[in-house]
Amino acid sequence: MRAIVLHGKQDLRYDPEYPTPSPVAGEVLLRMSYSSICQTDIEMWQQGMFNSKGKPHVQGHEASGVVEKLGEGVTSLRVGDRIAVENVRTCGTCFFCRKGRASLCENGRNFGFSDDGGLAEYAVWPAALCIKLPDNMSNEEAPLSEPTSVAVHAVMNSNVQVGDTAAVIGCGVVGLLTLQVLQAAGAKVVAIDSREQSLSIARDFGAAATLNPSEADPSELLPDLTNGYGPDVVIETAGAPGTALNAAQWVRRGGKAVIVGFNHRYQELNFARSVQGEKTIMGSSATGVGEYRKGVDLIARGLVNVKPLISATIPLDRGIEDGFERMLTPVKNVYRILVGNG
Repeated sequence: MRAIVLHGKQDLRYDPEYPTPSPVAGEVLLRMSYSSICQTDIEMWQQGMFNSKGKPHVQGHEASGVVEKLGEGVTSLRVGDRIAVENVRTCGTCFFCRKGRASLCENGRNFGFSDDGGLAEYAVWPAALCIKLPDNMSNEEAPLSEPTSVAVHAVMNSNVQVGDTAAVIGCGVVGLLTLQVLQAAGAKVVAIDSREQSLSIARDFGAAATLNPSEADPSELLPDLTNGYGPDVVIETAGAPGTALNAAQWVRRGGKAVIVGFNHRYQELNFARSVQGEKTIMGSSATGVGEYRKGVDLIARGLVNVKPLISATIPLDRGIEDGFERMLTPVKNVYRILVGNG
């Protein structure tokens, strides 16, 4: 079968003869529809992140497909069902799983990370982690259920309440989805980003206000937008130098800052200010039990709109040139590029 295979750091290849997988008991064979490329895929390619044991594997962790064949014992799905791939496979038995914190599973496996993913003609995955799509949800929308689930997890971690004010730092795909999930939870949201294109989409999505930090200091403007106190919740999704510190500084006293964006650079936090303000600062990674299905439901119900975030749709054999390489350019006007077979 045709596939896009990561062989190692900065070694990504299109392979027209990659072995076609077969489902074992409890699994299904999927004919892949689309996989979207996100920044994590770029980091895996460029930095070698998450490349399990250095062995070649198919990328693509945000994916949709159609059930082609049932493994032994599968009764929950039928051949022809359209599905979204819930991409995290937890063990259920480690310390964290038994504590109800499956997102921290010590033995987790990931579609497109440790295991072959969706940037291929076919893939196999447990039937229990294949979410049947509602009739009103397209194959193109389905891959963005994955970043929506990341947004759901962050909002759940924030404990936001109906009527709260929230700020989202960084309006890429995850940030713009987080904005919408916060609104679905009943919050008024301020969007913060230095790109006018992203702020324009945030306004279209209903942001109460938008701030461009390259034009004005959000630390001075946020209190005016939040009854003088600052946001109840700040969720940082940018992963840029200093943005995690901004989240900790800009959230009101007694508020909560949730850090989603990932950045390798060392950053210093003045704990005295956070302690005196009784602020809660926590990380949020991936998604939790049931939150992927919540992401699918939010999209299907029209509470989260992913369509403006699909910048291009390209065939599998152009995935590297028109997908990965386009995403790598320093200045890009793309959010998600869908790669696949339709």
